[in-house]
Parts: sequence; C-alpha cells; structure tokens
Amino acid sequence: MKVLITGCAGFVGSNVINQLSQIYDVTGIDDLSFGRAENVLPHIDWFEMGFQDAADHFYNTFDVVVHCACANIIYAQTEPIDTFKRNTLQSINLFNKFKGKIIYTSTASVYGQATELPTSEDHVRDTSNAYDLSKLAAEIYLRQRGNYTTLRLSNVYGPNQHADNPYSGVIGKFIGQTLAGEPVKIHGDGQDTRDFTHVDDVVRAIDMAIVAGPLNTQINISGDEETSINQLATYIAYLSGMKVDIEYVERRSIDKITRRWLDVSKARSLLGWEPSIKLKKGLSELIQK
Repeated sequence: MKVLITGCAGFVGSNVINQLSQIYDVTGIDDLSFGRAENVLPHIDWFEMGFQDAADHFYNTFDVVVHCACANIIYAQTEPIDTFKRNTLQSINLFNKFKGKIIYTSTASVYGQATELPTSEDHVRDTSNAYDLSKLAAEIYLRQRGNYTTLRLSNVYGPNQHADNPYSGVIGKFIGQTLAGEPVKIHGDGQDTRDFTHVDDVVRAIDMAIVAGPLNTQINISGDEETSINQLATYIAYLSGMKVDIEYVERRSIDKITRRWLDVSKARSLLGWEPSIKLKKGLSELIQK
C-alpha cells in the first residue's frame, strides 16, 4: 500500500512517517514552515514543498493520504488569515485533488470548553479561535466528501517535540526548561487539566484507521488521563531528579480551557484502539533521551 504523509517533517508527521515506513510504502511532503528536515529518517523519501503545490496526478498515485500538515494553535493567534488558508482552503483543495481515502488529524480543540467529561465525539463543538474553527471547517467538508476517517487528537507529546521550537507543546517546553535548569513557566494557576497523548499511540491509531478502511466518522484519540498542569510539572521534576522552580505567568489568549478529558470508547469499539503509554512512562522515556 502506498501512503502519503503531509507535514512529514513536523512533530506528529515525522513520527507517523518514520514508524509507518516499516509497514507501508511511504512518501512525505513538507514545506518546512513548521517542521525540521532532521526529524525525518534519512532513508525515507520526501519532498520539500507545500502540500497545496502538488499536482492532482501526484496525489492519485497513492492509496491513502494521512493529512498532518497544518498551522498550529499558537501560530493562529497572530496569523488567523493564513491559518484559515492552510488549514481550511488548502486542505479542502487537497481533499478534492485526491480521490482515495483520507486519514485526517484534527484536534480536541474543536470541543472548546466542554461541559461533559469525559467528552464524546457527539459533544457540541465550541470553537473560539482561527485554529479550532479552521480545523473544524475541514472536518465538515470531509463529511460531505466521504471516504475518510478523522482522528481528533488531544495534546500530543513525544520525540521530535523540540523545546526551542516556538510552537512546541507544553511537555516539550517543560522538559526543556527543566533540563536546562531554568524555571518552569506556567501560564495561569496551573490547575487547568489536559489529557496528554503519546505520539506512538497516535501512530498506532492512524495505522489502525488505514487498515480499517474509511469509517466516515470522527474519533477521539487521547491518553485518557486527566492531568493538571501543576501535576505535569511535578512529574517532570520528580522523573528528572532535578529541583524545579515554578514561575506562574500571565495566561495567553489560547489558555481558555480549564479541563480537557476525552472519551475514547468510540476508538475502542471502531478501531480496537486504546492508549498504551501512561503519562509518567512517556515522560520518563523523553527525559532520559
């Protein structure tokens, strides 16, 4: 089976292409707007170009496209128009060019501040910024197109999440600050919760979605552990064996969600998937690298 991964040099995309290269005939595409070339293993074929620039005939040499490329939530705060261009318009253009099955990596952010925890896929969507809305708009288009599976990912972490990347997630930043002997900066009071998902579990879900065929639905993928940001900082300090000073700083415009915990029962029933890497184990492995 021939599989194309967009955004293959980014954090999630690089883990996807590096691992799926052991199973499928994979090719990647990335314009390095957010990714790094060194994230992709040397033996893997990929093209340095935007997914929006590839021709129709290029896409249709593949059986499956795993669409990971996107502008992320931090970028979206200052560049909302370009975020809609990348995440919605250009993604829809890709969906029209490619006639085969799409595995689309969406986001738990489409739920906004959920009123039900754990949050199922049927929960009302509550978008509040360009990132959430642009990802949801692409989801909606895919529902009309068909021949797809959408995976809503929650706070993914793991290898290739570089602390010096301005778009790095909180775990990458906290580990980088801790190992450098710097204060860990927490936006707000640290009582907000998230359910962090190891990228290896995400790759397994994508592989299962490829094998399962087009399910034509949206599926939550998360670590299924609700953890506060204060707890996260404590875990990292303990696992690193280092003294950590915490510096509480002002909330950002994106820090609106007080609790996040996704229901993964649909992933269990449709894919036979469930998270396999507990947060403490995943953190320990990252710290030791």
